[in-house]
Amino acid sequence: MFLEEMEAAGFDVSYFPSGQMGNAQDLAALVKTEVLDIGPASAAYLEDQFPLSSVSDLPSMTDDACVAANAMMDLLGEGGILYEAEYKRQDLRPLWVSIIPGYEVMTASTQVSTPDDVHGLVMRSSGGAFDVTMEAIGATAVSMSAGDTYEAMTRGTIDGTPMPYVSVASYSLEEVTGYSTEGLNLGSVGIPYVISEETWDALSPEEQASVRRASATANQSLCEGLNEERETARKQMSDAGVSFTRIEGNDADAWDAVLADVRVTWARSLDKVDLPGSQVLRAYEEAVKRHEQ
Repeated sequence: MFLEEMEAAGFDVSYFPSGQMGNAQDLAALVKTEVLDIGPASAAYLEDQFPLSSVSDLPSMTDDACVAANAMMDLLGEGGILYEAEYKRQDLRPLWVSIIPGYEVMTASTQVSTPDDVHGLVMRSSGGAFDVTMEAIGATAVSMSAGDTYEAMTRGTIDGTPMPYVSVASYSLEEVTGYSTEGLNLGSVGIPYVISEETWDALSPEEQASVRRASATANQSLCEGLNEERETARKQMSDAGVSFTRIEGNDADAWDAVLADVRVTWARSLDKVDLPGSQVLRAYEEAVKRHEQ
């Protein structure tokens, strides 16, 4: 949707998908050096540069993609705490954010109901806040890209992965997943799309307004699409033979207790190195509540 909006506004747009311009760790640097005009800057892959921005990846925040995206943009927009603390000092300006919430525990052969069931399992992690989550639930985190997960689960190198339903088919993981939790919301992955301040300043006021409109459209259309796709993706997994375990009752209480500690641990670890972790966590929690209403 962003590309169509930009082209309609008169911009000449070239799009480079599937890592054609570099891996996830490279793209923010390519934007800063103006090799790319706009690109993703995922905190999960750039923890050293954007440690505070992984707040959106923490567990049990919201399972609504639009609530998550709009709340995060409150923090990423000009004057927001994340913009001021992380992006402004790196001469980057977030335009919109993709957040896929509702991560579940998916395993090849282990049914998971409680946090105890994950103890000792080797689980893929995308890094950032997910590493904190994996440690809290007693799993061993192995950092790898989502694209490597299928082979790793097939070979038994890992026991499973946190993954949202909507991403499963992209990596054919329904073929190697035996069990999935349902309703756990182990976390999210947020990917802000950024432009360098120098590139932004070179745009005319009219062009900036066009980019803002296209970004707002992208933010909303993407989150609405993710929300709509969730049930379809779950059905595809079920049809492929994946068994779902609903997390409820005492099991849900046990997970809530562990995952609440994850958020506090994440915030305090940043506070200890003189970063406003607790302040950012409060700001995001408050933004989520505003948008849920």
